[in-house]
Amino acid sequence: MAAAAHPVVSVSAATQDGSGDPAIERQLFENLQHRVDAFDPARLPRLSPLAARLSGMNVSEIGSAREFCRLIEHEPVLVARLIGLANSVAFGMPGKRFNTLEQALMRIGLHQSAQICFALLCNRAIGNTIAPRWRSALWVHALCTAASANKIARELESCDPNDAYLGGLIYDIGLMALECVQSGTLDAIAARAEAEGRRMREVEDEVAGEARDRLARTLLASWSMPVPIIDAVSCRALSSMDQDSMPAVLWCADHMARSRKLVEGIYLDEEPPLPLPICTEDVLPDAFHTACSLAPAEAVKIEARVASQVQALRAMASMFTQIR
Repeated sequence: MAAAAHPVVSVSAATQDGSGDPAIERQLFENLQHRVDAFDPARLPRLSPLAARLSGMNVSEIGSAREFCRLIEHEPVLVARLIGLANSVAFGMPGKRFNTLEQALMRIGLHQSAQICFALLCNRAIGNTIAPRWRSALWVHALCTAASANKIARELESCDPNDAYLGGLIYDIGLMALECVQSGTLDAIAARAEAEGRRMREVEDEVAGEARDRLARTLLASWSMPVPIIDAVSCRALSSMDQDSMPAVLWCADHMARSRKLVEGIYLDEEPPLPLPICTEDVLPDAFHTACSLAPAEAVKIEARVASQVQALRAMASMFTQIR
């Protein structure tokens, strides 16, 4: 990996709230459960009505780029971001500049544009309460999960790849919501993982998984998301999943997005914001091939295809974190 412009942050040293102390961490996680239990759904972030319409929209319902332009023209930030994405390394073409929204939509695609706009609106509702280093890391991971889910679903032909992409984009929405309910939760999870030499996802599932999934379900239901998407995002127990189902596809995509190959590709020219041992997996877990029927060779091919896109995904994540 290239020399770092910004050194790796030692999680326990970086936290400002004492979450490096095991006793304080334990109290924080206990408080988190109580806060979620007592949480009033009316306090959940409000989402633009446009987002609910976008979340379940099929390309056939959009009709044309001109109709979609009319749908989002009163959201100038979305318009600017889509044009910016069309001209970024994620979608741009050398020597060609896209100056209008219609041109941008033709380049990005209507369905993906609708999903990106939905995720941007989610970020506006909930993302600004999260520390910048976490917001960036979460959205990079979300985009890698979405890309992996889309490709796994296409290979398996067991669920709609577009739904899988959307589910991947919001797979960590419950974790983001936990940080809104109690600031410092992400730092505490990372600090415990680093102290115990464990993966962050393992610690997250152990200390906050039930609260995360409950909050995700409540939040997405309040946003009028389709029930299959809610179920896929908030049901994480492998024992409750059918092989190749949407929950299984998202579970596998989440693990693929944590592979050392993808994360090192994302941070090729700088050190990652968190130590690699706590946020990456050297190999896909055995349960990956229990959850989905992909042959190992096919999983490797999908991982390689997503790895080839990581710099473009990183550019997209940067735009996600800038929206206000």
